[in-house]
Amino acid sequence: MNEAGIRAVIARLTQRPTGGLPVEPAAPERLAALICAKPWRRSRVDAATGSDIRAKVTAARAAGAPIEFAVPFGGYKGALQPSAPHPDWAELFWIGYLRRYAESFAAAHPAGVLFSLSYFHGVLGAINGLPLGDQDAYIAGLRPLLAYFSDARIGFRLVDLSEHFGGAAEAAAAIERRFQDRRAAIEAGGVPALALQSAARNLLRRPGDPAPAQPEIVASALRCVAMESLEERRRFNKFSTRIQITHIRGAALALHLGSCATSVMQPWVGTGVLEGDGAGGWRPRILNGAGAGIDARLDVRHPLENIAPALRSIGICHRPAWAGGKGGGGDE
Repeated sequence: MNEAGIRAVIARLTQRPTGGLPVEPAAPERLAALICAKPWRRSRVDAATGSDIRAKVTAARAAGAPIEFAVPFGGYKGALQPSAPHPDWAELFWIGYLRRYAESFAAAHPAGVLFSLSYFHGVLGAINGLPLGDQDAYIAGLRPLLAYFSDARIGFRLVDLSEHFGGAAEAAAAIERRFQDRRAAIEAGGVPALALQSAARNLLRRPGDPAPAQPEIVASALRCVAMESLEERRRFNKFSTRIQITHIRGAALALHLGSCATSVMQPWVGTGVLEGDGAGGWRPRILNGAGAGIDARLDVRHPLENIAPALRSIGICHRPAWAGGKGGGGDE
C-alpha cells in the first residue's frame, strides 16, 4: 500500500476551498452548456430538460440571482452502511465533487451558485423505521461538511421540506394521506421496481437481522412514492427557479450527475473508499453493499476528521471495485 500517495489524495480531497474565483460573465446559452457538460453529466439531456435549464439560467441572469440547484436526498445514512447513522467519505466525496462541478462554470455567472439539499426531517420512521435520533446524527455531521465547502460564490444549504407542512408530524400525516389515497391505484398498476429495491435496501435492520417481509417492503415503497409525489416537494425541487440534480438515470426535468468522479451511487446509501487505479494512483469511489470490497483501512489525519467517526480512517480497495466481483454498485 502506497501510504504516502493515499495521504496526498486525502489532503487534496479535504482541502478547504480558497475562494477568489474569477468573474468572466458568459451568455445564458453558454452558461447552460457548461452546466450540462461532460464529464459531470452522466446521461443525455432530453429536449424538455435542456429547455428548462436554459430558461432558469436566463431568468437567474436577468434577476442577478444565483444559479440554484435542488438536490433531493434521503437525509439519513443507510442502516447497513458501516458508518451509520453518521456520514462517511461518500458524503465528503459527493459535496467536494459538487463543489468542483460548480467551479467549472461559476466564473460565467457573477451572482454565484447555490445547492439546496432538500429532505424531510422526522418522517422516515413511518417509511423505513429510521429512529429520529439517527437522522439527527446524520444531519449534524453533514452540516459542517456543507459549511466547509461553501464560500461567498458557491454555497450549500440544507432545506427541511417538513417545514413546508408546518412540521414533521404534519408532513408525515400528508404522506400517509397520499399513501392511503393512491395505494390501490399504484398497486393495481404495479409498484415501481426501483422503489421496491430501495425499500428492501433501506428498511431499518442491523447486520444479522432477517430480510424484511414482502408486504413490509411494498408498504415502505408505496409510502416513499407517496412522499416523492407531494406537490410541495415537486414544486421546490423541480417546478421552481431551481435546476434539479439527480443521481438516477431517466428522471424527468432533472440533470443526471455523478456523485463523485467514478460513481453515481447515492452517497447516503453507500460507503466511500479509495481504490487503486491500476497505475499506482488512488481515486474516490462510492460502493454499494455495506462496504463490500474493502481490503484494508488506513488511519488518516485531516481538517475534517472530527466531524464523523468514519472520517478518521478510510477503506482501501487495491483493485477496481468493479473487477473480480468486488461489488461496486451504482456506476455507469
